[in-house]
Amino acid sequence: MTVEIRRATLKDIKEILPVWGELAVFHSTLDPAFTPSAQWPREYGTYLRSQYGTYLRSLMTRDDAIALVARDAGEIVGYAVGRVTMLPPFFEQRYRGYIHDVFVKPQFRRHGIGRRLIDAILQWLHQQEVLLVELTVATNNEAVGFWERLGFSVYMQQMKKDLQNERVRSRGKTET
Repeated sequence: MTVEIRRATLKDIKEILPVWGELAVFHSTLDPAFTPSAQWPREYGTYLRSQYGTYLRSLMTRDDAIALVARDAGEIVGYAVGRVTMLPPFFEQRYRGYIHDVFVKPQFRRHGIGRRLIDAILQWLHQQEVLLVELTVATNNEAVGFWERLGFSVYMQQMKKDLQNERVRSRGKTET
């Protein structure tokens, strides 16, 4: 296996989209909040695909973002996206890196591809003079260990509350 890691181009978008679809389905196995709509297969072929394609295209034309692909024998087997975000002026470290949409196809995992994608993003962020890099990962994702081995640590807890059941209960109440 000879995997090439390189910056994604506009020509790669069509091939990235199915890999992004795998990531979306994987996320739905981690938490119901990520469950695709019932129209997912139909929408994936048109609307969602074009929306994510437009998003990727916009990132590829910005100076504050990078999209990378991992190719093996001409096939995209993984991709990753990183960005520079800017906080308000009262923060000492205003410029922060944010890593998102990292995915390697299951059959290509444990070969260092994810690490190489992240190393390339971290190198790019360093060139952008970013000193702090953040990301979000589901607590039940086996990738937590991957991120810890790369030196990332938990410093905030992201929490959620599902209001769907409360909305149903509140509809049943009568107002006086």
